[in-house]
Amino acid sequence: MANFLQFLTILAIGLPSLLWSPAYGLNPSFSFPNLVDTYLGTFPLESIVTRFLRLRRPYNTSQLEGQADSYLNTIVGSFPGKGNNLTAPCYEDVKIWMGDMFLGQGYALKMLDSFFKVPPGLTKGHLLMLGSHDMCMRVEAMPYTSQYRNSSELVPAANYCIVRLQIALAANASQPLPPLATCFPASCTARDADILILSVVNIINATVDLVTPTGKTLCNSEIPSEPGTSATWMIVGGFAITCLCATIVHLLARPFDHRYNRNTDIKPLAGPNTAEQSGLSTRAVSSMMEMGPVQTEKSANWRTESFVGSRMEMELEKVPVYIRLILCFSLVDNTSRLFAPEAGELRYLNGIRVMSMWWVLLGHIHQLGEIFFSNRMDIIENLKGYPQQLILSAPFAVDTFFLLSGLAVTYSLLRAVDQHKSWAPFVLSYVRRFARILPLYMVILLIYMFVVPYVVDGPYAILVRQEGSPTEYCKTYWWTNLLMVSNVVPVDKSKMCMPWTWFISADWQLFIVTPPIVAFLSRFPKSGLALLVLLLGGCVATVSSLVYVYGLPLTIRDLHGRIETEKEYQPEREYIYDKPWQGGINYIVGVILAYHIFVRRGSDFARRFKTVLFIFGWAVAFVLAYFAIFGLYYGGFETKTQMSVQKRAVYAGLSRLGWALAVGWVIYACHHGISKTVRSFLSLPIWTPLSRLTYAAFLVHFLILQLYFTSLRSMLFYTTHQVLTIFLAQIVAVYAAAFVASLAIETPVRRLIQLTLTEAVYWMRH
Repeated sequence: MANFLQFLTILAIGLPSLLWSPAYGLNPSFSFPNLVDTYLGTFPLESIVTRFLRLRRPYNTSQLEGQADSYLNTIVGSFPGKGNNLTAPCYEDVKIWMGDMFLGQGYALKMLDSFFKVPPGLTKGHLLMLGSHDMCMRVEAMPYTSQYRNSSELVPAANYCIVRLQIALAANASQPLPPLATCFPASCTARDADILILSVVNIINATVDLVTPTGKTLCNSEIPSEPGTSATWMIVGGFAITCLCATIVHLLARPFDHRYNRNTDIKPLAGPNTAEQSGLSTRAVSSMMEMGPVQTEKSANWRTESFVGSRMEMELEKVPVYIRLILCFSLVDNTSRLFAPEAGELRYLNGIRVMSMWWVLLGHIHQLGEIFFSNRMDIIENLKGYPQQLILSAPFAVDTFFLLSGLAVTYSLLRAVDQHKSWAPFVLSYVRRFARILPLYMVILLIYMFVVPYVVDGPYAILVRQEGSPTEYCKTYWWTNLLMVSNVVPVDKSKMCMPWTWFISADWQLFIVTPPIVAFLSRFPKSGLALLVLLLGGCVATVSSLVYVYGLPLTIRDLHGRIETEKEYQPEREYIYDKPWQGGINYIVGVILAYHIFVRRGSDFARRFKTVLFIFGWAVAFVLAYFAIFGLYYGGFETKTQMSVQKRAVYAGLSRLGWALAVGWVIYACHHGISKTVRSFLSLPIWTPLSRLTYAAFLVHFLILQLYFTSLRSMLFYTTHQVLTIFLAQIVAVYAAAFVASLAIETPVRRLIQLTLTEAVYWMRH
């Protein structure tokens, strides 16, 4: 080991000196051979190293080629069993490259400089030795490699590879070594890179037969195109062309046809038992009709069941179908709808929805970005701090989405049944919801599978391919996303397709049972509430029991690591986080809150006890939210003693319930005017367009994060300022992408489905 450290010392001194040499005309007085003679006088590896370094002395071409050939044979032959079995083009090109490197040729030195280097901060987690990908790929030279012998122009001279080795620890165990970036001649294959690096590594006799290739070495190369890629571009291009043509027609026809300026969405007439009578406008109710991250546009309502009265029929006849079809895809019309002011009593939900989305984004930056920070050990320690509990508690933002989903679905169903006195809304809700969620979801899935792999490059893109690209799992399990069971299948969560979309599957599973429960609740209120309380208790008990039985970790960072129990634990499985029994806690609270708001509409209870409710409600909500977010800090992060499995079980179940009650109080207080300041803040106009983009932002945000991190060329250093910079930049990037996805895909398809249902009902009546 001492000899090897001495060898590294010589390279650390010699290589910068080689760059700062007469070849560049920067330091003519420096004599590199003197350094060789001084430091290598008694060096045991003189037979190899001296030959390498002394080639820097003036040689004629024939001498240089002979020395390079001898040196290469010595290096390659140093690994027993490998011998001189490089591919012929690679062997010849490496020999030429080494000779040019000894002569100080610029391209050869750039290739050498692109190799991996031992970085500082190894003990902090800086283990990725990625070299310089871009410098290597941009190296060009005169006819240098054997495959370009007849060329007279500058040609690509090198290729970037990441070599993956492993070291044997025991008879049947091995430890992967950090990835090593190389920049060998372009004719060298991944196997050639393995042989060359292994040969150099095994100059140290102690590593012979211990270090072996893993078989994962990859070089920078084009990924073969797939039929799905062309199909995806055709679908995306079809949406883009359709929207562009519709927009042009809209702009050209608008000055001559006033019907293009009309609001072509027909609203139901106000009447007895409608939302208007209760102070909840149709548009306000419509904002609650989808799952948590989803905000419908201003005109969405249950009008397919609201075709009563002649005025609506007259309005439909005034606006031809072809005009409404054009406006469905008009970017101008859809943009105006996106930024239109929100009306109604429930617009305070916009602020809750947007801030929850931002919280999810902040948590995913830490979850996904951890491997891209060079001081990973510092991150783990930082996350134990008091302020950082806000980051560890980001999953509560997803719980908020569950609550909003249960609230939205329940209230809209209760309102529809009360208004129409029929059970048709329960049946239609399944079709409408599936059609509402699926189109954009499937387009993003296609982009993730067939486009993303072709738009990223660099060292991290190669590392992802070496470890198994997550996009490849979608080609096996795409159907789980289509059927909304991706949180259950596959069992190994590392193979989940689009892993961040587990929420959509869990929310759909909860939604399936909601219409029957709401129907039962509307018919038998007391029994329905008892059933909901029983289900809520079952969800809490299930989460607590699973934590107790399996000793599950409480955070996604495993800072409270698993506690050994008698029950066998499978680390590749997810027991509670993405399952409906955990999300169901907040979802059921949302259902109960929606029922309370609906049946208590018009009640003056909140106004009569406003002061008492204000003090007591906010105090209890603050305590519940505080201990949900910071409970882990007081449960072991501030000491070396971790929480017992009993305390973990209690916290796991009750923290979700406490958070649901706290958020539920905020909604209750805003709805009844108990806290006008909070309501005014959450109802600010700035939240309205951002809220309408939440579903698209939820689908694309993880994809945008992956594109950002995998496009990096080196590791980042984790600081609060660095994370905030990434966070703010990603908010802009995510909502920009969501804006495009919403206007070009989500909104047109939603309006098209809405138009189809409207026309179907209209013509059935006639």
